[in-house]
Amino acid sequence: MINKEALDKIHRNVPPDYYQSGIKHNYLQRYWHHRRFAVISRELKKLNLSAPLLDLGCHGGDLTNVLSQAAQVDIYGIDISEKSIEFAKRRFPNINFSVQDFPGQKQFTDNYFQAITAFDVMEHIPDTPKVLDEIKRLLKPGGYFIMAIPNENLLFKVVWLFWTSFKGQVWEGVHVHDFKMEGFAEFEKQGFEKIVELKIIFGMWWFLIFRVKK
Repeated sequence: MINKEALDKIHRNVPPDYYQSGIKHNYLQRYWHHRRFAVISRELKKLNLSAPLLDLGCHGGDLTNVLSQAAQVDIYGIDISEKSIEFAKRRFPNINFSVQDFPGQKQFTDNYFQAITAFDVMEHIPDTPKVLDEIKRLLKPGGYFIMAIPNENLLFKVVWLFWTSFKGQVWEGVHVHDFKMEGFAEFEKQGFEKIVELKIIFGMWWFLIFRVKK
């Protein structure tokens, strides 16, 4: 299995405008991302948040900006890529972006956020228990962990093989978890109760909301 250091190096080498460029120039990427954005925006509005939200692995800020439009609260975005954070700051100055190696660096105080998001992030993180522990520390009692991951069904595996063989070569070998196989026992163990579960884009993308018990 690929280790954290190698994964971090791959992520830092992804161009800051990778997602922005894909949405602009590639029809399939535009369809994929816009479907995701619509679901995220709709479900986030239902939560009616009243306290800050943290977006993990925000990269160039495109999805973080969708969050800021859907939730009228202070939005924070963190990423390990300095280039991506600088890019995000220039594009979306109303959002609080910063470089952070999560969960190692403790940038925020306990119970600071009402919601934490991680979209297409958890499948890349080797130490799930450590990440969940830090998310739980940062969330207010009854707060929400909102995440999305690939649902690695047969169609996804075919699409992913094609994608990583050509335009998406940078992502080859970076999935260290298959939650379709692993399930969410570790989440339940740490007090995360699943309250929303959706599978979209022909079942290939898995959107979940957990409420934390503290």
